[in-house]
Amino acid sequence: MSNFSLFCAAAAVLFSSVLVRAEEGGQQCQLNLSPSRSVLPVDRKSELCLKVGVTGFEMASDEKRPELNIALVIDKSGSMSGDRIRQAKEAAACAVNQMNENDIVSIVVYDSDVSVLVPATKLTDKKSVLEKIDSINADGTTALYAGTEKGAEEVKKFFDKGRVNRVILLSDGMANVGPSEPSDLKRLGQKVGGDGITVTTLGLGEGYNEDLMQQLAQAADGNHAFITSEKNLVEVFDEEFKTVTKVVASEASCKVTFADGIRPIRVMNRDAKIEGQEVSFSWNQIYSGHERYVLLEVEVPAGSDGEKRPLASATLSYANMKTNKTDNLSASVEIGYSNSEDAVKASENETVMKDYASQSVALARDEAIRLRDKGDVKGAKKVLFGAVGAARSAGLEDMAADVDMEAAEVGDDAAWNNNRKSIRAKSNSLQNQQMSAPVK
Repeated sequence: MSNFSLFCAAAAVLFSSVLVRAEEGGQQCQLNLSPSRSVLPVDRKSELCLKVGVTGFEMASDEKRPELNIALVIDKSGSMSGDRIRQAKEAAACAVNQMNENDIVSIVVYDSDVSVLVPATKLTDKKSVLEKIDSINADGTTALYAGTEKGAEEVKKFFDKGRVNRVILLSDGMANVGPSEPSDLKRLGQKVGGDGITVTTLGLGEGYNEDLMQQLAQAADGNHAFITSEKNLVEVFDEEFKTVTKVVASEASCKVTFADGIRPIRVMNRDAKIEGQEVSFSWNQIYSGHERYVLLEVEVPAGSDGEKRPLASATLSYANMKTNKTDNLSASVEIGYSNSEDAVKASENETVMKDYASQSVALARDEAIRLRDKGDVKGAKKVLFGAVGAARSAGLEDMAADVDMEAAEVGDDAAWNNNRKSIRAKSNSLQNQQMSAPVK
């Protein structure tokens, strides 16, 4: 193959990633469509991965941030007594101290019952709110579902798509009052998320149910963290508030339409709706300078040497937190065919391949947990070691080493409770492109 042909194949990688960016002062997000390969072999069907990425516009450090509408939902059941409740109160106080008089705050506490300690209100009397936080004492069981539901109700009182609307839930225990299955919490997350409210879940220590917390957060498009010690609570709350203040877009809705003959097979890392040639999904919030993406596996029909054809087009609508307007973006991308193996290989998009490997690792972690829960330690190890290979082949050495350690320890019964929480949190972080650390 000539040097010129190789140059053209490499250039195809660059130009197959169609980018729509801001036209005025960087005040719009970027919509990017990138196939894993932009050149396919001729005369046979192929499968590829299409990455649909949205990157939030950069917000200057001295720029006024969006107003916040935050409900802090704090578990005060008996297991939170002692140092845990003290650290939780300190973390909540630190969070409130980062808010200003234009922000909305509510404090909900729960044990066997749920109490609204501070109804949703503008933070004009910070001293009074801090005193209410300081008065929290631990006792009783864990009405996690009802606590989350009440927190969302408080946020709804002042809901505005120009604000960052979020519930931050802290718990160290199992949900043992009210609905308590992962599917129950997932449905609640879908309902709350559908109302435009994001839910972050913070699981503390060894006793909480990570499946409940992860399902709730993922369904409501929020973060999930496993906090190994109450000593890390203040740091985790601080990280979460840093992400909250970086929101630049909300209610982002995306629709991808594939060209005739292109068949969408699977959405790897997000709940989505596939209807014929169309795939639709959404994000509640997009962060400054941060990319969130969805990977779509598709089947592409055979073509002839030198042929080009449309692959897909996409539209994106979101509420711009800076301009208080609705932005609408669109993009499209095409692919080509070649009978040269070198041209096909040169057209691979390294970034998309790394992202594909990362999402494969996340799915492998979920599958390993499923197998380990059934008692199939050998099967769980096999899945995780397979993920190690996928990560290494994509050049993700740190991730490969991390999964390799998980595989080696998956049969350790004494450590499994903590390891399971860690694996679940890291899987969620990858699938959701979480900004804050999943394990502390």
